[in-house]
Amino acid sequence: KRCEELGGPLGDPVKTFKVLPLKYAPSSPPSVLSCVGVLGATGQQGGAVLQALVAKGVSVVAITRNPSSQKAKALVGLPRVEVRKADLDDQRSLEAAFSGCDGAFVVANFWEGMDPTKEMKQYENC
Repeated sequence: KRCEELGGPLGDPVKTFKVLPLKYAPSSPPSVLSCVGVLGATGQQGGAVLQALVAKGVSVVAITRNPSSQKAKALVGLPRVEVRKADLDDQRSLEAAFSGCDGAFVVANFWEGMDPTKEMKQYENC
């Protein structure tokens, strides 16, 4: 009910939400995740996911658009963390960044432009 009251650029959130098919689904999923690619690893959501995975002994590829930022540099020295560069608007850079990962945490950057069409394209690129 609260979503209906708020409205917003997406309109009806239930009708707007869409499940995207897996592009690179493994033939048999791993029983244990050994390496997870995390988008937004320098942000609050992605950073929390990164910390939780590392605490469980899972290696993380921290994917960021700016590996030379202070937040990305702070991740470089952490055990089990590798920082890679990718752009949500560039599918090839994302494929390279996720290479070798057997899991993914994906979050788009809706706040840049506030464009739901662009946001969905970013998810499709992943």
